[in-house]
Amino acid sequence: MASPGIFSEVRDPSERVRQLCNYACKVDIDEAIPPKRYLRSGLEMMRMAKVYQEEGNYESAFILYTKFISLFVEKLPKHPDFKTAPQADVSAIKKKVVASFASAEKIKAKLKERYTAIEKKRQEEEKRIQEELARKQAEEEARRKEIEELEECKRQEAETKWLEEQEARLQELKRQEVERQRQQEAATAAAAAAAAAGINSGAPPNFLNNQIPSAPPGNLSYIPNDFGGSTKLVDIDSQPAGTGPIIPDRDLKKNLLINDGPSVSSPLPSVDRTTKPQAYDHFMSTGSSSGNKFGLRDVIIPSDLPRKFLVKAEHNTLKNIETCGILAGKLRHDAFVITHLILPKQSGTSDTCVAEDEEDLFLYQEPRDLITLGWIHTHPSQTAFLSSVDMHNQYGYQAMLPEAIAIVCSPKFNETGIFSLSIERGLVEIGSCRQKGFHQHNKTPPLFEDSSHAKTVDTEKIEVADLR
Repeated sequence: MASPGIFSEVRDPSERVRQLCNYACKVDIDEAIPPKRYLRSGLEMMRMAKVYQEEGNYESAFILYTKFISLFVEKLPKHPDFKTAPQADVSAIKKKVVASFASAEKIKAKLKERYTAIEKKRQEEEKRIQEELARKQAEEEARRKEIEELEECKRQEAETKWLEEQEARLQELKRQEVERQRQQEAATAAAAAAAAAGINSGAPPNFLNNQIPSAPPGNLSYIPNDFGGSTKLVDIDSQPAGTGPIIPDRDLKKNLLINDGPSVSSPLPSVDRTTKPQAYDHFMSTGSSSGNKFGLRDVIIPSDLPRKFLVKAEHNTLKNIETCGILAGKLRHDAFVITHLILPKQSGTSDTCVAEDEEDLFLYQEPRDLITLGWIHTHPSQTAFLSSVDMHNQYGYQAMLPEAIAIVCSPKFNETGIFSLSIERGLVEIGSCRQKGFHQHNKTPPLFEDSSHAKTVDTEKIEVADLR
């Protein structure tokens, strides 16, 4: 059974309906199951489709109607034993087929209308999302430009401030240089005067008393070295032009703004460019399934079911004879609810149990619109498990309804198991097995498992119908 919303990725309404039809028509029949079983199950299929239709689950209803038509118009007539099927059942199904065509066409129109509305809404939502995305991108772009402009402004302000600081430093260095030159000239003049006075007096210069010697002969002159360090004598006439003690302003500024390291030839230190602020970094930011892995619908089990069944089976249990019953119920909001436990006329042994009159069972279920949801039986002297015979019996139920369950009660060991044939292996192997009676099957991996889609609740009560 497909869950609501199947093929939701298909956007064209007509194509989506076509996909539903193709999906529903993939139903197959098992020639090992008698046509009568299919005919009776077909009536239950119609009950389910009607429930879905009334609940507004048009997809599931449409699939069931289409599957019903495909099964009884195309597939079942090819069954080898179809001619032996009860004619009353065949006639009843034919009437249902005619009604199913009308129901399917009516639902088909509703589905197209719904899918068209869904697609329109999806397109509007996509348009809204695109517009919202474009708006956010525009906002981000505007924000990015604003940040860039702000960062550029900060960078320019920082650079201007840095240049102003360097200019002030340059002016201070020039002032200091002028002051040094003035002091040097004064010292030179004083030294010359002292030397002249010494010569005139005839007294030799007193170097021990730190007196500065008179100016040397010729063009030799005292030149300050490295901003007031030790002095040295140089021949002024031999100095290249422009290399005197005073550096022109343009050369000083050039050394300050261009040289990255200390100048060897310049008396002024170069500027440390690591003090210049760097440009700021910035970035941009941008921005109806039950849960079962096979999509099986839930089967709701009243908690009082096993107890009431064991009470009915007690007489047989004391004689070590198995007892069986049929589980029937209703479809409610895409889940099956077991409402009735039906005990048909039956015969049993210590390890088998067979229903004898299916017609009584059918006559009980038909007027009550009950759907067969599985079966229940006892193991009077064994644990709760499915024997090979049990698995073949269970296959007949699951072939009609994948959610059908088997409940096994073991009064001796106080066990109750709720089992299903595994979808991946059990249904395949048992469906292809033609052996009768008890026989061996590989147990690894197991062919049956706990029914994960079965839920036991206290809110529902079971009704028991003993037809024995």
